[in-house]
Amino acid sequence: MTSPQPPPPSHLDGPSERAAERASDERVTDALETALHTADGTQPSLPPTQRRSTAVRERPMRLMSSASESGPRVQLAQSSSRADFLSALSRSLSAVQHPARAVETVVSTLVDGAVDFAQVTIRTEQGWLAAGQTVGFEPVLSSDYHVARRQGTTIRTLMQRGIAEHWVLPPDTPERVEVLDHLFGRTDLAEQLDTLDAASLLLVPLNARGRAFGLLAVARAAGHGFDQAAVDFVEDVAQRVAVSLDACCVVAESRRVAASLRDSLEPRPVAAGAGLDVATYSRVAHEDASVGGDFVDLHGPDDDLSLLMGDVVGHGVPAAIAAQRIRNSARTITAVDRDPAQVLEVTNRVLMAESAHYAENFATAVSARLRRTGDVVHVEIAVAGHPPPLVVRTDGTVEPVAARGPALALKPDARWRTDSFELGLGDTLVCFTDGVTEARRGAEFFGDARLLEALRDLAGARPGAVVERLAMAVATFRGAHEERDDTSIVALQPVPVRSSTS
Repeated sequence: MTSPQPPPPSHLDGPSERAAERASDERVTDALETALHTADGTQPSLPPTQRRSTAVRERPMRLMSSASESGPRVQLAQSSSRADFLSALSRSLSAVQHPARAVETVVSTLVDGAVDFAQVTIRTEQGWLAAGQTVGFEPVLSSDYHVARRQGTTIRTLMQRGIAEHWVLPPDTPERVEVLDHLFGRTDLAEQLDTLDAASLLLVPLNARGRAFGLLAVARAAGHGFDQAAVDFVEDVAQRVAVSLDACCVVAESRRVAASLRDSLEPRPVAAGAGLDVATYSRVAHEDASVGGDFVDLHGPDDDLSLLMGDVVGHGVPAAIAAQRIRNSARTITAVDRDPAQVLEVTNRVLMAESAHYAENFATAVSARLRRTGDVVHVEIAVAGHPPPLVVRTDGTVEPVAARGPALALKPDARWRTDSFELGLGDTLVCFTDGVTEARRGAEFFGDARLLEALRDLAGARPGAVVERLAMAVATFRGAHEERDDTSIVALQPVPVRSSTS
């Protein structure tokens, strides 16, 4: 193993600060250069220390003790114990889905069963995460552990080396304090390590998917160092830990992106001055996905709103990203032309132009313009391969929208026509995705007939009741059968607008 090189100095503002920093780093450099490494795991003698040794409770020795000079039976038992420990560690991490909790789980598991001190530091998309613990002390949890600039620089340098390093710590000197400050950034962890009389640290980078993203630091109490077999075992632990932590970080980042997408695809509330009562319902079919390809967008001035509802082929984050692109394109177009057919035509051209770069482009959609005059809302609507919206009149009549047209991203020269009608007080426009009519119970579909029957019974009901009752009817019909498609419903209805003088 190679001797550690000093971490690069941090950048400070003033000359005096930079000079002090350089002097500090030079002292640390000298201390690090005395941290000799030996290939056979033995530790060089150190000058006598004045540090008071604190009694440490006995730790399980079967994992880390040297078995090289023992008989085959002892070596076999130790190999079995180490395999059991690695398996238990993997099981514990597989049950954790949050990176911060995963880091804490690694630390507590190592201190409970293998070493006397452990620290894990990883770099995520959101910044550094770290946790540490010394036997006999409460752990330093990730929520309380802030990785400062100097520590981050040191950890990053050690990560980039890509090899395990066995550091022999300096004795009680200012250099020792600075070395530990570079590694831990916290005086409490350094003081806890001192109670062990630990003379060395084993530092192992955490590597996954071809890059280093973290560092594992472990130590044992005085008299219990790391021979080569122990180093090999800790490297095996680090490899298991790295794969699990990396997978946990990937899942967490995917969920963060999905949550951001989900929030961005939620329609904004309609202002009271718009004179519209709007309710929406959305359910993702796949249990392992928090977002899907269905989307609803309502934007524009209160008296001239644009409605866009769509269903992108596919599921999960890729479909949600495609939905976001379609929504953004439509929003841009409505800033110039709010005609629903024109919105679909220009959006279609954008999607066709991007078809070579995106697999998830095919989509169905409804584009509508809602302009209010008094208690009446004038609706212009165009449909692109989508289930035709339905108008539920107050007398129970259900009228399908007449507009029809091809889905988006099928033909570059596709055209759509606009249908127009009016909504009076109590009339409801209901738009939905095919997750409603194509909900299945075995080989049987929910279908148009059940949909029309459910809506007739909801004539005059408020939009919130309409989407809730319709979603319940679909769920009741499907029962325990698998959901095959995302489901979205939007219902809107004119309501009286209070005058400013009332």
